Amino acid sequence: MGRFCGERAETAEGFFARLQGALPPSAASEPIPPGLRSAGVLVPLRCGAGGVNVVLARRTERVPHHKGQVCFPGGSREAADRDLLATALREAKEELGIRPEDVSLLGAMEPVPTVTGFCIQPFVARIPADARFLLDEFEMSEVFEAPLSIFTDFSRYRTAETTFLGIPYKVYFLDYGPHVIWGATARILHRLAELALRMPPRGAAI
Repeated sequence: MGRFCGERAETAEGFFARLQGALPPSAASEPIPPGLRSAGVLVPLRCGAGGVNVVLARRTERVPHHKGQVCFPGGSREAADRDLLATALREAKEELGIRPEDVSLLGAMEPVPTVTGFCIQPFVARIPADARFLLDEFEMSEVFEAPLSIFTDFSRYRTAETTFLGIPYKVYFLDYGPHVIWGATARILHRLAELALRMPPRGAAI
């Protein structure tokens, strides 16, 4: 866990600067696969006592999609949203009370198509260590944090194979405390962990 801005590793600013340098600054303008709905999610990161934490939430059983699942704040693009980043910021405020002015965008990840009919555009962002959450009680049952280092331990993941959009598709699962994290959320975390481990070392040109 130390390499992700722990006490004996680089500063938080150094880690987040390297992560920002490794991520595209904006989403690619590619058409989404036919039949899928555009969605945007925020992947909030912040520093805790032991290193970089990932902020996650769990949906209630009342929502129409992804009932009870661990997720990132986000949802379908609405007509008034300027782009998918606007979607992610709007949903993060509505669902978890994350204020747009508290969000420091680090960059965009590649879209994730889902078997539930969405094409999710993740945006990785840093939020303040002292940010407080205000949950939408209809949509979110809880918010919690997990160390980024948990997700870079690839031995924690289980996989299931399926076919989606005519090609083989791997579904990831992993356990964290009482939570089973799976589907698009686990895929985004796996990709983020891969990126974090591939980043150039401190002092290297990016």
